[in-house]
Amino acid sequence: MKLLLLAVLGACLVGAAPASAGNPWLDAGVMNMAHQGGEDEFPSNTMYSFRKAVALGADMLELDVSPTKDGRLVVMHDWKVDRTTNGTGYLTDLTLAQVRKLDAAYNFVPGRNAVSGLPASSYPLRGVRTGDRMPPKGFKPADFRVPTLREVLTAFPHTPINIEIKGRDDLEAQFLHNADLLAALLEGTHRRDLIVVSFNQKAVDRFHAQVPQVDVAPGVDGIAGFLLGGARPGPGTVALQIPITYQTGGQTLTVTTPESVLQTHRAGYAVHVWLSNDEENAGVYNRLLSMCVDGIMAAKPKLLERRLRARNVVRPDGHGTDPCSARASSASVKNGSLAVALERRGNEPRAYKGVVRVKARGKLLGHESFSLGKDAGAGGVTVPLSAAGRKLLKHGPVRARVLVTTRGARGEPVVTRLRLHR
Repeated sequence: MKLLLLAVLGACLVGAAPASAGNPWLDAGVMNMAHQGGEDEFPSNTMYSFRKAVALGADMLELDVSPTKDGRLVVMHDWKVDRTTNGTGYLTDLTLAQVRKLDAAYNFVPGRNAVSGLPASSYPLRGVRTGDRMPPKGFKPADFRVPTLREVLTAFPHTPINIEIKGRDDLEAQFLHNADLLAALLEGTHRRDLIVVSFNQKAVDRFHAQVPQVDVAPGVDGIAGFLLGGARPGPGTVALQIPITYQTGGQTLTVTTPESVLQTHRAGYAVHVWLSNDEENAGVYNRLLSMCVDGIMAAKPKLLERRLRARNVVRPDGHGTDPCSARASSASVKNGSLAVALERRGNEPRAYKGVVRVKARGKLLGHESFSLGKDAGAGGVTVPLSAAGRKLLKHGPVRARVLVTTRGARGEPVVTRLRLHR
């Protein structure tokens, strides 16, 4: 599997058969996907983290599921409970009743995820689960235990959820068993806002065969087939969930690029990026947005939310602008027309086409189609002034809005406010 993963991540993308038309995950806008509920800002995979992430604006929750000894699917990233809780041992050796007693915020350090061995003052939420510390306002001790998947699904009936099937790398049968457990839980569900994924492609296929109405993302084998051979990455696939980079043998291989994102989009799949192997900060978010990804699985969803709002990035509700589109940088009046300078937003290697409209005081001053070549970072268009536009400008400078609508872009036109004068 490691050799296969290396081949996948080092490969050049080729064409692939398109997914079904109208993929909602591709059309919806850019999602703030709280990874484990945002494990650097809140204790991993707890109801507390999920509620906090949704309250701050996360569009989707990302979580991991594994079974207890008595076959109940609980939400935990690790195969063992040691790293994040006050317990020890494998989940499969503990009953649900035993797991429920654990303090899932025991080792949580704000800004650092789960870290053991620090002074007690480093753990502000340790002991809330066990009653040794008062819970934050609006929460209760049970919000700091390891939840079951059923609890999370019930608590968030209208929040999209990304569910990863966990398992031990050396036990494929365990992945398949866990896929069966998840299929049994979701069989008959009417929810269409779930994505199921696993590192193990057979587990993804096993789940999809039993619950075909739930969308999936491929494992290593499915990604390999797509990247290396242009094959469809498994039935039911709606998104590729990939890292920015992969490190092996002292080498860092880049996986997420403007080219790989564009190729995936052209095949009809969304691109969701997880950051576990890479630094996470506002600069990284900016680079990913400029590559036109559809979702970022953030360990810091609060930080990501600030960045998305600062850039007015289009979200699933349709508000905001597409970070991969064109905008006006300046405009001037020349010979009865407007010379509008355009610049590219985003780094995807494709041509941009669309329409420029200039408005002021509720009137349309003019409009014209534009085109930017795939290698052009900037360009321009001449917009003929309407009679209303010429009349307005006769009376002096005018504050106008230049609206640029890029064909295929999601969300609202990109608006630039400029001062026009003859």
